[in-house]
Amino acid sequence: MNNINRLLLILAASVGFAAFADQEFSADKAFGAEMPEALAAISLKQAIAEKATDTNGMTKIEGQITEVCQAKGCWMILVDGDTYARVTFEDYGFFVPMETSMQRSVVYGTLTEHVLTGEQAEHYAQDAGAKSTLALEGEVKEYSIVARSVQLENRS
Repeated sequence: MNNINRLLLILAASVGFAAFADQEFSADKAFGAEMPEALAAISLKQAIAEKATDTNGMTKIEGQITEVCQAKGCWMILVDGDTYARVTFEDYGFFVPMETSMQRSVVYGTLTEHVLTGEQAEHYAQDAGAKSTLALEGEVKEYSIVARSVQLENRS
């Protein structure tokens, strides 16, 4: 996915997420390990700004899902305003449904920053179901979360 398409996707998700910002999150489906209830969820922007972690290096982060791997459901994009992180799942131990896009989510995992090669970015674009991918040149910086637990909110 080229940078213009990604920006458009993030902007569209920002509008959708803003509509939910004042509503309390209500989990409908859970995947992976049990979500720690005692730890309060923070926004993705806040987690990135503060690099907030508990003693285990784990953070409970909320946002809206805008993309999901259409091959297996083995990654998703979590968005908060103009900020995003790619979420993968600890030890490849669970996946999320491929139709999960545009749902609010709480993710418990480890937040890091890394650089994708152009080849990795193109592979992710293909997994997202892009009809045609542009050859991306250079590297793409992005945040990622390796999730131990994911909760999804019902769309209704």
